[in-house]
Amino acid sequence: MSAGEPDLDLNLLRYLVVLVQEGSVSRSAERLGVTQPAVSAALKRLRARFNDPILVRSGQTMSPTPRALEMAAQVAPMLASVRQMLDGRAVFEPRRSNRHFTLMGSDYVQFFVLPRLCARCERQGARITLEQRPANPGKVEPWMESGQVDLGIGYLQTPPPALRSRLLFADQQVCLMRQGHPASMAPFTVEGYAALQHVAISPGGAGIYGRRIDALLKAHGIRRNVVLTLPSFLAMPYVVARTDYIATVPGRFARYFAGLLPLAIVKPPLPLPAFEISMFWHERVHHDLANVWLRHEVVGATRELAGR
Repeated sequence: MSAGEPDLDLNLLRYLVVLVQEGSVSRSAERLGVTQPAVSAALKRLRARFNDPILVRSGQTMSPTPRALEMAAQVAPMLASVRQMLDGRAVFEPRRSNRHFTLMGSDYVQFFVLPRLCARCERQGARITLEQRPANPGKVEPWMESGQVDLGIGYLQTPPPALRSRLLFADQQVCLMRQGHPASMAPFTVEGYAALQHVAISPGGAGIYGRRIDALLKAHGIRRNVVLTLPSFLAMPYVVARTDYIATVPGRFARYFAGLLPLAIVKPPLPLPAFEISMFWHERVHHDLANVWLRHEVVGATRELAGR
């Protein structure tokens, strides 16, 4: 900064972080509780101050520049520390905070974990707000690094080095098929299992949930006959109930939908790897008191889930 250049106020840095996270002037204004002209003016000042566009048009959306992403990743934890210092509190108090958290997870997580997490927040009278984004394994690290996502809940086969993780629960996998399916009438072989018409679940198109199953079958020289790939869990039971397709899913999920639809649960013909759900967070927020509180609540919510 040159001698004649004005100091940069913290409020403008707050605008920078939110603009990068939201990628939209209108959404940033809504989140900050200010007018769109106020955010546009802040964006103009940021562009002039850093000689960088900050946000650039990408089709119908706006994307942050590499420099804006880098600055936001450095600034976000600093702002959190300043808030804690000004609050004068050694703990995060959700009743007094308007903190906004962005979560990432599949519809399995949204269905089983999110209701329990929201109930815990409500019981505490938390004033925080939550935003749930769909699972996108390819984006989890850059979005967490930039502050666009605060916490991921799900499965990553190989978490990036910059992310910390904690296993929340594991569930044994079972085969789900319609009632009266020929394969439900008697035990079936590994070869028979692989030859059936399978539905695969692939959130974000990454195919990570079935990867360990396929690796196990490959060791037997066998490959699954996948005829349908879906981006979500929740549509799958309705497809399976009306076809001869089968799906290999977590036991908790299978038991829930077998109580709603004409579905049968069958033990797989070989021991399968457990379905594991973990939470992931970036190293930069490891000591952030608000993120620590959120992780604690997620652990509590999944303990309630594991107890059922």
